[in-house]
Amino acid sequence: MTTPCLYSIIRYAPYAETEEFANVGVVLCAPKKNFFCYHLTQSNNARIKNFFKDDIIFPCAKDAIARELSFAQEQATTLHSPERLANFFNYLIAKKESVIHFSPSRVIMSEDPEILALNLFNKFVNHSEVTKESRELILTRELKSRFSHYNDLKNALKKETLGGDLTKFTIPFVAKQAGEVVCAIKPITFTQEKPEKMMEHCDSWTAKILRAASERVLQLSDVLFTIDPPVAPSSLEAKAMQEIRKTFEINEINYVDYRDESSIVSFARQAI
Repeated sequence: MTTPCLYSIIRYAPYAETEEFANVGVVLCAPKKNFFCYHLTQSNNARIKNFFKDDIIFPCAKDAIARELSFAQEQATTLHSPERLANFFNYLIAKKESVIHFSPSRVIMSEDPEILALNLFNKFVNHSEVTKESRELILTRELKSRFSHYNDLKNALKKETLGGDLTKFTIPFVAKQAGEVVCAIKPITFTQEKPEKMMEHCDSWTAKILRAASERVLQLSDVLFTIDPPVAPSSLEAKAMQEIRKTFEINEINYVDYRDESSIVSFARQAI
């Protein structure tokens, strides 16, 4: 049987003047079931460090809000009236002068509030509905927009599915001459939260390109990765990026920073 639940997204907003924020948690209550819970991200969240260039303030703020929510959870167990718990929830998320804010209360029906809270956390904080490919799609749109400003490149590179007997993959910018690939440009992002995931993404695309080259689908010299590294990498992320660049260089795969428009345009023009 479904029950109404109230939830609010916990937001970290360190700079009031810009009004920018990052979702860092979810708090939820089901008044009729006398249920209250919350989920918070880790103190060393790489996304927040990269976005706000902050590895000092957030861990302290996160610990403070964790203590506040833990105390609130204890208090909620003593409120046996649905109305009192709902009022308590609304008081908790009311606007305060703090770097931690709460979104306005939202209502949703659920059979299992505990599972719902975890699903909401994964959606709004862990971005379970936004994969690394989504970031790469954004970079692809940005690069397509750049190419549109050059008459000779506007329609020269198109999305193509490449493959031989043992591999098949899609690259957003491909130019062909007489049916042969002469240019293949792929935006590739390394903003995953764990260094090992960064390496996995590197190894996956390296393997695809090497297999395609071995099957004579393309030549390595005609491939360019436009890479999106972490903005403010940790020591492990920096080490991972060093290994990623080394991997590309050892395998003779061209790469440049995705912001290096002149190098990208030059590569495309030389090929076509």
